[in-house]
Amino acid sequence: MPLFLQRNEAIKAMQLMRESTRENVSTVLWASAKLDGVMQKFEIPVDSTTERITFTFSVDTKSSRLVLKQPDGNAIREGSPRTEDTELNCGRIITVAKPEAGSWRAEVSGSGTYWLEAQAQSEIYFISAEFVKLGGRPGHEGLFKIQGQPLAGEPATLRATVSAAETRVAALSLVSESGDVLQKLRMTVAGEERDPLEFTGEVPLPGVPFRVAVSGQDAKGMQFQRFFGPLFHAATVALIPKMAFYELAPGSTREAEFEIRNLGPARSFEVVVTDARRFATFGERRSITLGAHQTGSFKVKLTVPSGTEQGVEDDLVVVASSTSGAPTTNSAIVRLTVSGR
Repeated sequence: MPLFLQRNEAIKAMQLMRESTRENVSTVLWASAKLDGVMQKFEIPVDSTTERITFTFSVDTKSSRLVLKQPDGNAIREGSPRTEDTELNCGRIITVAKPEAGSWRAEVSGSGTYWLEAQAQSEIYFISAEFVKLGGRPGHEGLFKIQGQPLAGEPATLRATVSAAETRVAALSLVSESGDVLQKLRMTVAGEERDPLEFTGEVPLPGVPFRVAVSGQDAKGMQFQRFFGPLFHAATVALIPKMAFYELAPGSTREAEFEIRNLGPARSFEVVVTDARRFATFGERRSITLGAHQTGSFKVKLTVPSGTEQGVEDDLVVVASSTSGAPTTNSAIVRLTVSGR
């Protein structure tokens, strides 16, 4: 989340850093949209397991405001019990210790683009959420995380794991950037009698960026919800490593090949290659134009300096983003190891 800080406000942002780095912190709400002069309201369920919760409001213009109301209807103000309330020129950060369980309400008004996030420290939190596919050797098949984003028009399998010892009921959904539910998911659940819960199932991909959310009731019957932070989207470009090797010898030079597939109409893509060890020689950026549903390829030159220690690992990261037509992006990461071979 961006924070638009004055120079004298930098120290105030330490509140957010401190709270977000506590153990078992999970996102309860994440919403971003443009304000059009009409107040926007959010119902935020705070469950009985929540030890602390931090509400962060950020906006790219002045004179916008957040009003936060407790379940009893009283607004949080300076001096409210168990509360740290930090007003910013373009935002507000509120931390509440031992918050009252129930439905809290956030009211956002003003103009400009805003970001609103609520993060709770509790025993209910996301461990992971990822798109997977079947892979492995015959007889040893399993579900493995895919490279980059799921692809539009192709089957997508989601696997999500939630720490849920304190839950009674839990179900997954997909939510938009503005925090609205796009669709509820029917998933297979493993671990009904144990913690954590693992959800797996095929998911119809929305046509807009989305997050994965879990909601339900805690062990005391109070409502809860958690958002998995990263934003997914159905990509219309695919990057596929065509690697004949994953080991590099000191002093050697090799070429790694990648396939790029355009799943939409004709357009151009910008390809960026980076790696921590700087073995790759590609140029900062390269433009590739592909016709409708056309596939192309490119190579990345890798040079390992002589004297590089064996066992050194290097992550080669490739990102393709559209520069014309509908926006889309995807990525691939290949881990390489320096060996004596």
